[in-house]
Amino acid sequence: MNSTDLEPLIYTYLGYKGVQPDGEIDRHISACLEELEKIQGFKYRYKILSDIPAFLQKEPYLSFLNGCSAIILCVCTLGAEVDRKIKYLGRADMQKSLIFDACASAYLERRADDFEKGLGENLTYRFCPGYGGSDISDIRYIFGLLKPEKIGVTLLDSNLMLPQKTMAGVIGVGKTAKKTCDNCISFSACIYRKEGTTCYNSAKR
Repeated sequence: MNSTDLEPLIYTYLGYKGVQPDGEIDRHISACLEELEKIQGFKYRYKILSDIPAFLQKEPYLSFLNGCSAIILCVCTLGAEVDRKIKYLGRADMQKSLIFDACASAYLERRADDFEKGLGENLTYRFCPGYGGSDISDIRYIFGLLKPEKIGVTLLDSNLMLPQKTMAGVIGVGKTAKKTCDNCISFSACIYRKEGTTCYNSAKR
């Protein structure tokens, strides 16, 4: 995967907003992405449902899925080896750990997006429990339907997924939708809006 394409998102995860990193950061990013490519084990499970399950019969899901003819539930992960690498670097090299973690988050985001493009056209973006004021515990219903334990993903009592570089969400079928800040629970205090950008599309450096 081209590091240049991922850099804006990686810098967002690193917390750079309107700051120009030096060439050393760029070199660290390239090295981390090269290493990440070797150890990541991207896997996914998904299911297409023609009826909206009960746990999505509430806001903000209903507004998000309004006009959709079906939904797709999905879980995507980079695998446990990536988590182990980040944990090791946290003890051995804190700077590299932070950069590797940001690279892994951006890499997962992009791989999940590419996977979803392969599911067809006329789809919404991926809406994950916790977005827009939704309840993070709704992940439990997705786990119950998809059984992602089969790809090595487990769910803790705290609703934290392991491996940590994992995401779970719902995609609407039958309409297109762009990501928006309108229903986000953090709208009024969002640091990205104050910088003139968003958390999901921050190319400012």
